[in-house]
Order: sequence, then structure tokens, then C-alpha cells
Amino acid sequence: MPGVLDVLTGEEIVEATDPIVEAIDPEAMGAKKVRWYALCHDRVRFVGEAVAAVVAEDRYVANEALELIDVDYEELAIVADRDRAMQPDSPLVEPQWGDNLLASRSIVLGDPERAFADAAHVVTGTVTSARISGTPLEPRGVIAAYDPYQKFLTAWISTQAPHPLRFYLAQSLRLPEGQVRVVQPDVGGGFGLKMPGAQEDTLVCYASLKLRRPVKWIESRAEHLTVSGHSRDTRFEYEAAYEPDGQITAIRLRVVADIGAPSAYNGWGMTFVTWYCLPGPYKIPNGATDLHTIVTNKGPWNAYRGYGKDAAAIVMDRIVDEVAKAASLDTTAVRFRNFIPKDEFPYPQISGAVLDSGDYAAVLQKLLAMVDYDDFPRLREEARKEGRHIGLGIGQELTPEGCSMPGALALCGYDSTEVRVTPAGDVMVLTGVTSPGSGNETGIAQMVADTLGCELSRVRVIQGDTESCPWGSGNYSSRSVILGGSAGILAAQEIRDKMFTIAGRMLEASAADLDAAEGRIFVRGSREQSVTIAEVATQAYQFENSAPMDGLDAGLEATRSFKIPNVYHQPEKQGRYSTYPSWPNAAAACVVEVDPETGYVRILRHVLVHDAGKIINPLLADAQLHGGIAQGLGAALYEGIQYDEDCQLLTTTFMDYTIPTAVELPRFELGHHETPSPFTPLGTKGVGESGLGCTTGALISAVENALPHLDLHLDELPLTPERVWTAIQRATPKGRH
Repeated sequence: MPGVLDVLTGEEIVEATDPIVEAIDPEAMGAKKVRWYALCHDRVRFVGEAVAAVVAEDRYVANEALELIDVDYEELAIVADRDRAMQPDSPLVEPQWGDNLLASRSIVLGDPERAFADAAHVVTGTVTSARISGTPLEPRGVIAAYDPYQKFLTAWISTQAPHPLRFYLAQSLRLPEGQVRVVQPDVGGGFGLKMPGAQEDTLVCYASLKLRRPVKWIESRAEHLTVSGHSRDTRFEYEAAYEPDGQITAIRLRVVADIGAPSAYNGWGMTFVTWYCLPGPYKIPNGATDLHTIVTNKGPWNAYRGYGKDAAAIVMDRIVDEVAKAASLDTTAVRFRNFIPKDEFPYPQISGAVLDSGDYAAVLQKLLAMVDYDDFPRLREEARKEGRHIGLGIGQELTPEGCSMPGALALCGYDSTEVRVTPAGDVMVLTGVTSPGSGNETGIAQMVADTLGCELSRVRVIQGDTESCPWGSGNYSSRSVILGGSAGILAAQEIRDKMFTIAGRMLEASAADLDAAEGRIFVRGSREQSVTIAEVATQAYQFENSAPMDGLDAGLEATRSFKIPNVYHQPEKQGRYSTYPSWPNAAAACVVEVDPETGYVRILRHVLVHDAGKIINPLLADAQLHGGIAQGLGAALYEGIQYDEDCQLLTTTFMDYTIPTAVELPRFELGHHETPSPFTPLGTKGVGESGLGCTTGALISAVENALPHLDLHLDELPLTPERVWTAIQRATPKGRH
């Protein structure tokens, strides 16, 4: 066909390339492996899995050519849900596995059997989160250009992790890694969905290698919703043993996650993180958790903001609220009763996690004051007299940040930053972390500027280029400031020490007596006795043989890595398993109005108090929380990927997949509480994944609270009007069963 340059099929891809490297090593996590290529060559496992590709002069010719391709399919039996997938006679997504279980894990700590036997009371229930997808402003995109003379491939990719992606591409394309360059341009939002593992990254690069010319692919929204990855399709079955005063003595949890078809994406690791984050901020000494990660013929999971931490928060909020109802206690009383005390940190949670610091009671107290919690019963009664039903709910979460996982190149618990002071006294910061639009380059620049004592305007941060930046894992899990920023501090401190040595010789003063601010190095207590950083830099580069440089190497450059010291912990009976270096937390209060005639829920007010340790830039922190709250409310009320019984996707556009806009969202009220981490130079923690779980839990609780005369239990998300109305119709009046 005129304008068509090539047609690629799965058979060619299998012959010419190796499988896409899995972002998390399954064997290191006790999971099963899958060989996923850039094109499917034998069995199609989900709608949207690519089987052929056309390379053409323009997109219009390419689309016309696609219509001329006929694929001969032999229909296979499908498995459409987690319950069917777990049955012995279920069709198999991966026949060589022998079952549909990607991974399972069980942990028993303390003595839950005795605790349940001795408990005064027990509550049971389920909660199911919907299958959802992140929806960044811009979907993914790849431009690859192979230079046959230099034998060098450059790929501009909408990715969050350029360095790991370079390694993966080199492996799949059978190239030396030194012949591959990955550049991350502005990505238009990531939320985890732009981590490595996508078929198109390898496919487009292979086409460029073969054709020896640039090749571009830009994802459509329908493609994004179909194949770029889903998350959170998880059911929790829980039991909680408790005493009359609300103390929870033991929990049992069965977690069953439907991750769709297995792939090279790292989304399935979210199920392990959910398991790992339980029981959240609460001191519950006995627990038993069973995790089942199930594959079906739905689209694969990919990483998405919250990365399983949100699910853990939601189920714990449900447990606390149910205990409060059963014990006739206020939900806040149960929370205060079970919080980990602030003087017991670092705290080894029963899952094996080590929580670095926190004051959960203080965060909740600040939230209750901001929302005027004690006065709400009066407001609710006044609204009831007007025929309106309003409710207030509370939610809490831990959002551990900066994760690492065994065998996961893209999920390492360290990162590197290089700091260079130029001969003119300007500062260049090259870091392995990247920005998906979060503004972390501003925060990192502040940290380096404060450490050096220079003006912020003289600092330039460079990210996202494997040719210039030191190796790093990129952006995920709010790691940019706590790891990349901390590495920047260490590198800047090394340069600062050298500058102080040079400046001390220039000023005939001891380096120990010097300080720096606003671009000058001065004798402490005598600011007029000073030199500029630019003057010191000139000595370091242009006058390397001068007296101030005696015994020193020329230049002012340093590269340092930073790794939290407690990245690994030894959980009982579980061996070596990864943890998170920082554990920020948040509490949310949501006020809603419910129309019992229609089930419609309107958000009247949303308040959140967050503890991210030392805040570097309040504006950036608040912006991150705004985004997290919006996505939490979207998951609670609107969002849901839908399949029919044949696993045909029904939600391929924003006409079908609903996300909240500024019209539906209230004004967000934010507060901060700082409990510094003992493991980072400035006490910083992450902030980017906060606001999701506690927001969802608070909204569910608020809807139930709006109808206090009913024994209302909401256990499935999202809370669509139909689902809320049905639950109201089925609810019995309080006191009647």
C-alpha cells in the first residue's frame, strides 16, 4: 500500500527480539514469570493485546493499512473474574502455570487464634474496590531514532524511569546498553502508568532499528484505557476481634486481587504492598493475612498512584468503623484507642514493616479541630429538620514512600545526584530522579541552594537524560525529594566543605568558623569578612596552582548516592523482604449530602491533615495533596473499568469512564503536622501518594453517617447513585434485624 514502510508481526518480533524485561523480578517475590514480547505471537490473552503493527508515512495511511489486516483467531475459553479463576476447572490464562495464581503469601504474627477465641466480640465484612485506571493529561508516546553510522539509538519516551528503561530496551533489542540513550521529555502526568514494561517502547525502537529512520507512536485515549494498565480490582474479607472499649486485639484478612493478564508491568506488586501496609497506623498485636494474586483475561494491572497503600487504608477504615458501630462508640474513640503511641517509633509493624516516625493522634486531633467535629451532630440534626441528610466521615492512611523491591531495577531504594559549581559560580544539579510534572526540580534546587548557601536563581536541575544524569530509578513512590534531594544534599555538602577550605585560606580564617548565605561565604559573626561563591569557584577552576588550592584537586563537582539505612527488615518467618524508608500519614474528614430518593452523593466539604515530615516547599506539597484527594474522590464516587461477560472492555472513552472535574470537587482544606523522619538528612518524607486512601474511606463513612437511622453498610466501590440507592433500600432501621 503506498505510504506503508513495514508491517510487523509477532513471529518477526519473537525471532528478532527478546521478551520485555519484567520490572519486578517475579522469582524474587515468590511469583510466576511470563514471557511478554512487543507483539503477541501465539495466544492473545486480553482485548487490546497487540498482534501486528504498521509503520507508515503518516497516521492516516497507517490506520487505513490496519483495516486491511485480517487476523485469524481461534476462540478459547475465557476467565472473566477472580472467583471463576480460582476454581479447579477454570480455563487457564497461562496454561503452563497449571492454575491462575500468579502469587500467594500468608503471614501469621502473634497468636490470632487465641485472640479471637478470647475476644469479647468479633465483626466481619467485605469491601471491594473497583478496577480503575490512571488518566494522565497526556497518554504515552515514543519517538525512536536510530543512527546507523554511530550505531546509536536515541528514544524520547514518556517514561518515569529513563535509566531502567534504557537497560530493559537494550536487553530486549539485544544491544549494548552504551548504544542506547533514553530521554524523558515533559510527560504530562504519570501516576505510575509510565513506568517501564510497555510493548510499544520496544516495538517502536525495533522499527527504528530495522528501518534506520525515526519512528513515532502516540497513544490514543482509547488505547490508554484498554492496554496501559488498570489497578485496584481487589476484594477484602475481614474479621476483627475487639473489646468493649474498642481495642482491636486481632485481625484476619483474605485479600484476593484480579490483576488481569500477566505482563512485564510492575502493577501486580501492588498486592504485596497492600499486604505489607496492614494494619496501618494501628497497634494490633495479632494478625493473619492471606494474599491471592489472580490472573484473568482482563487487561493487565500497571502501577497507579497509591500503589496498594490506598487499598490497605480503605479496608482498615472499614474495620475501624464497623468496630465503632458494633461497640456503640464514636469512630474517633476507636482510632485513638488503637493508635501506635508516638514514643514507640521506629515501630516494627506485624507485617514486617518498620515505621520511621509518626504522631497519628496529633494529626487526627488537628483534623477534628479544623472540621469542628464536636459541633457536627448539631448541624446534622438541623439539616434533618430541613429534610436534608448530611454526614461526616473520617479516614486515615499510611502512605509509605520511596519503596524498593527485590530484583527490581526500576524500584531501587537509593538514588544518585551530581552537583557541579561552574567557574562562574552557577550550580548545575544532575539527578537520577525525574519529574512527572510534580515540580520536584524546584524542591531539589531549594535543598541544594540552602546547603551551598547560594541564591536559588543560580541553581539549574537537569533530569531525565541517560547520557548526562547519574544512574537513578526515576520517579515513583514520592521518592524524588527523599532520595534524589537527600543525595543532592550529600553532594552539596561535599562541595561546601571544599569551598569552605578554599575560602578559609583566602580569608585567612578557619573553615570551621565559616558560614554561607546569599552567594557569599563569610566568617561567622563578621559578614563583611567574606568572598563570593563565584570567587571561590574561580580559584577552584582557573587558579588550581594558587596557594588556596594547595593539596586540593581542581573543580567543584561531586556525585553522591543516598539510601535509607533501614531499607530491609527481617519479618518473622518471611525472610528478607523490602520495606519503605519513610511513612507519611494523613487523616481526612469528608462532609456529604445524600439524597435517599436517588442515591446521589454531593460533597460539601473535604478537610485533610498530612504529616510528611519536614516540608521543603508548601506550595508543591499542597498541590500534590490536591491531586491525591481528587483521585481518591474519583475512585470513591465515579471511576470504574467495566468488562462484559466475554471480557470485552466497555469503558474506552471518557464518555464511559467518568472522572471528576472541578465542577464535582469541593474546595480542599489542608493542614500539616511535621513529624521528622530520623532517617533522612532534613527529616523529609514523601507526599505524592497521600490523600487517596483516607479520602475514599472518609467518603464511605460520611455516606453511612448521613443516614444514622439505618443500619447501612457500603462495601463496594464506586458509590454510584444506583449502588447507594440499592444499599439504602436493603438497609434495616437501627435496632431492627
